[in-house]
Amino acid sequence: MFVKNSLLLAAALTAGSAVARLHGHERRHAHPKVDIEADVQVDKRAVGDVVTATIDGVLETWINEWSGLLATSSSTSTTVVQVPTTTAVPVVTSVPSAVESAVPAHTASPGSSGSWSDLPSNGQYSRAGFGGVSEAQTVGVLDWDYIGNVGVPWGSNIIQVEESVASQYKHVLRFEGSEAEPWNVIFWNTYGPDNKMTGFWAPNEALSFSLAQGEVKYVAIDDNSQGGWAAAPGKVPTTNFGQYAATWGEFDMSSEKNDGFSGWDVSCIIAELNGLEVQGMSICNHLGQDCSTIGRGLSSLLNAYTKNDQGNNHLAVSQASGPVRLVVKLDYA
Repeated sequence: MFVKNSLLLAAALTAGSAVARLHGHERRHAHPKVDIEADVQVDKRAVGDVVTATIDGVLETWINEWSGLLATSSSTSTTVVQVPTTTAVPVVTSVPSAVESAVPAHTASPGSSGSWSDLPSNGQYSRAGFGGVSEAQTVGVLDWDYIGNVGVPWGSNIIQVEESVASQYKHVLRFEGSEAEPWNVIFWNTYGPDNKMTGFWAPNEALSFSLAQGEVKYVAIDDNSQGGWAAAPGKVPTTNFGQYAATWGEFDMSSEKNDGFSGWDVSCIIAELNGLEVQGMSICNHLGQDCSTIGRGLSSLLNAYTKNDQGNNHLAVSQASGPVRLVVKLDYA
């Protein structure tokens, strides 16, 4: 995908990721290692500037509405819905609630199985700790113009859980920390609390936590959620206009738009475009299969996104409808 403007806004960047418009029947292929171009510059654009980009071969033009700052309006009251099939909840416009590692992880009902990757014996998945379910919306004609469940309040569709109850949830990610140093992780929904594609700009955080050297933590994600996370040692870096710029992991869990399919991938698009460090990350299912990986410093690449892959919808890994069990290895070499 060729971008005429030096600023690549969120719409184009998310469009370059297959997760936002995943089709379960597509075959996934490895991508060879690419060379990183030096001295990539990303300029800040003002509100009202015209931005033009070629996305999947189609020339798109839009007005930049992102100022780099979030509105500080107070939360609007909503009716909390506890079942994911209900769609009567108003669109969320409240400021996201950050969940820090100091907050105890949520626990489910008794009767959890021994392994985090097991499934509930009764076939019923826990929603303990999740907020309400926001109403899904189609906000345009493009593939990525879809807002799934972002939680009520925003971000409550992504929670940290204890290992002892992780198996009770439908979509579970096991995060394995670096063996060298502590790392920090920040989660987001693709669409932010302003109902625009700003979820991956600071200060938006659906969930954040730290992983000590070699530590393991678990995250559960609610149905029909689309988003991602960035992970790095120390503070997670941002671009000069506030976008999270460490290597990303991206997900689409039990997408209603895609017949219940789920998908995931690793992406270093933002880091590369801004000339920043590419951290290593691996995402595989609990059997060590269906992997998307980027080696530290782009030393290896499999089913993952670099700046040269924007607009390619054949790289993300997909899984048919059902529970998801993923292992995320940080600082992957």
